[in-house]
Amino acid sequence: MNNKQQQQVPGMACPQCGKFIPTTITELLTSGHLRCSYCLLKLNIDRYKSATALKALAKVEAAQKRVESTSKFNR
Repeated sequence: MNNKQQQQVPGMACPQCGKFIPTTITELLTSGHLRCSYCLLKLNIDRYKSATALKALAKVEAAQKRVESTSKFNR
């Protein structure tokens, strides 16, 4: 995956091997971990320490869904 693709796909670089780990807001909100498909590193999501960030992501996801439903309705 090149830099341009990484900018379009949400995710992060693996802290162990540096490869790109694609993810979604929904996955971050619902999963307990992410896994690098290259080196298989498991990154646990600490829901307690990440509570503020997860609340912000939930608001972003809700806003995205509202925009999608509105744009479908107006077509």
